[in-house]
Amino acid sequence: MTLATIHRRFGAAATLVGLAGIALALTATAALAQTARAALAQAAPAATKWRGDAVATHVSTLRGGGDGRAASWLVTFYSPGAKKSAIVTVRDGGKVEVEADVRNTSVDAIGSDFVDSDQAVAAAAKAGLKLDKSAKNLGLGLVVGNQALGKPQLFWSVSVMTDKGMSSVTLSGRDGAFVKRDDVKY
Repeated sequence: MTLATIHRRFGAAATLVGLAGIALALTATAALAQTARAALAQAAPAATKWRGDAVATHVSTLRGGGDGRAASWLVTFYSPGAKKSAIVTVRDGGKVEVEADVRNTSVDAIGSDFVDSDQAVAAAAKAGLKLDKSAKNLGLGLVVGNQALGKPQLFWSVSVMTDKGMSSVTLSGRDGAFVKRDDVKY
């Protein structure tokens, strides 16, 4: 049934409901798989509502695609004032859930100057990580490391697991430059 037919049979209100439904469906479809930066943008308002001073300290997924997008992301936020963390999960269709006051695992802010997950996956492939572009099982994580060395640095980790082992590439979070590769055989 077309919108014109709906309008003739049921009136303007039904037409508006139909248009709203189409817009909602298009919005939900567009949000099904997104990059880390897009997920962070969706998670930030919920984190700020949790604690006004919340800063993002970690973004990750275990179900990343070969294009660097994922249907769900976990974003860890830290509140320096409360010395507490929260995990904000962004799921398919834009659903956002907050698990407040969890154990602190990372406290250094990742900031906004980082390559996005799609660029990190492309850089990992360029560095030799073998991945299937249609894969939906990449492990992706962005976090600040090297604090113990006195040189905090932002890192992306891109991992692929198979039945024979796991391969992981670590990249600079700022520009996607190759840092190291790790391979584990089972």
